[in-house]
Parts: sequence; structure tokens; C-alpha cells
Amino acid sequence: MDDDDDDEHDNGSGSLAQLTKGFVRYALACEYSRIPIKRQEVNQKVLGAHARAFRHVFDAANSQLMEIFGMRMVELPNREKVTIRQKRAAAGSESQNKSSNMWVLQTVLPPQYRTPDILGPDRKPSSHADPDVNSAYVGLYTLVISLIYLTGGTLSEPKLDRYLKRLNADQTTPVDSKDKLLARMVKEGYIVKIKDDMSGEELIDYMVGPRGKVEVGEEGAANLVRAVSTDDGTDDLNQRLERTLGIGGEAQAVNGDAAPVQAARRPGRPRRRDDDDDDE
Repeated sequence: MDDDDDDEHDNGSGSLAQLTKGFVRYALACEYSRIPIKRQEVNQKVLGAHARAFRHVFDAANSQLMEIFGMRMVELPNREKVTIRQKRAAAGSESQNKSSNMWVLQTVLPPQYRTPDILGPDRKPSSHADPDVNSAYVGLYTLVISLIYLTGGTLSEPKLDRYLKRLNADQTTPVDSKDKLLARMVKEGYIVKIKDDMSGEELIDYMVGPRGKVEVGEEGAANLVRAVSTDDGTDDLNQRLERTLGIGGEAQAVNGDAAPVQAARRPGRPRRRDDDDDDE
């Protein structure tokens, strides 16, 4: 065995190429399961004793993901602190302004290639499952996220129930029961369920979660409205969307590519119960 072979053997899984391959495989596995790519777990499961090389391996893995798979890693925003209890806890924390150190994959393909014929489903359905279930899930979480954005960033549980009832989805959906569907969206980071009992009764609101901000975003919500709107006045529709969401009508985002990672939420919690009886 010559010297070059000895060097390659000594580097083993600690070489940049091997670590990069492991990182890419881990990132793809996380995205398939819709769980975030966490730096701590990358250090434990992929890098091991080479954790100090994280940034170099991250950059190399991101390059491979873009060049080979047409995706990139995008950092998730931190969850917002909205309840009094959360704000008090955050006020005493030194890490409140730090990055999340969690990422998800986002396509970098040009819009003309982001069609169902090219992309296909993001996961293969089981043999007994309806192949359209995953598409239904994407549509439902996009709808719920859009409703939250369109109501100012916070949507009360009673109002969400009424919106879903109009769609005949207040009990069951093509994916699962309504409660299990929302629980899955919460678990996967598309939405955040906020319980507040400071007033003496438990109030439940929903906000857009970190993954929802990256994967759908305000532009994704606007595009959904444009797709289903029967309004022939495009300029008027874009102006209304700009007033509601604070975005420009000329922007076009597909799969969240042009959507802002940090959603522009208005300061302070809106009044949640005053308009619950108003079926808008």
C-alpha cells in the first residue's frame, strides 16, 4: 500500500468528502420525514469528533444539494414569544437573539421546472394510502397558514373551526380527522398552537410556525389567494393583498423561494375574541 493509500485510509470518514456525503444523506432523510435539520444532531450523528468542521461541511453539503438535487438548506426562524409567560422567560434568556441552528430544504429550481410532472410527490405513499393524500395535506396546511396571515398573524381556534366548517373539513379531512391534522401541522412546525389561561379561561390561538414561514410564507399565501380569486381586477386584488400582508403585488414566489423567512407580524397581539362572532 503506497503513501497516498495510507493517507486516504487514515482520513477515513473524517475526510471532507465523506462528511459531506453523510451530511447530505442526513439532510435528505430529515426533509423526507419533515423534521428540521438540527446542528446538534448533525454533530452527533454525522460529524462526531469533527464537529468543529461544521461550517466547512455545511457549505460543502449545501453546494452538493444545490448542484445535484436542486435544493438548499434555509435556516428556520426562531419561534415568536407571544404569551406573557413566554416573554418573561425570554427576557431572562441570553439566547433569545441567537439563530435557531435548524434548517429545512428549499427548492432552487427555476419556476418553469416546478411542475408536478417534474417534481412529483415528496414522498411515496404506502400501498394502502390514497396517492392524493400528500397533495391534500400540502393544500390544507397552505390554506391554514394563509388564513392565519390574512387575519393579521393570529387566528383563534373558534374562527379557524368556522373556516374549516365552510370547507366541510371541521370533522374529517382527506388526510385525517381535523384534530389529528392540526396536531400534525403543529408537530412539523407549519403552525404554532398557543394556549393562554392568564384570563382565567383557556384561550387557544394559532400562528404560523417556523417551517410555515419558510415553506409557504406571506407570498405563498398571496399566491393562493390569486389562484382561487374570481376577481378580474388584478391590480385591485394585488393592492388589497399588499395592504393585508404588507407585500408587493409584483412579487411572485413559488414554494416559498421569494417569500421572506421572517414573517412581518404586526407588533402586539391583536384582539382575539371581539370578532369571533363575525363570520367574515
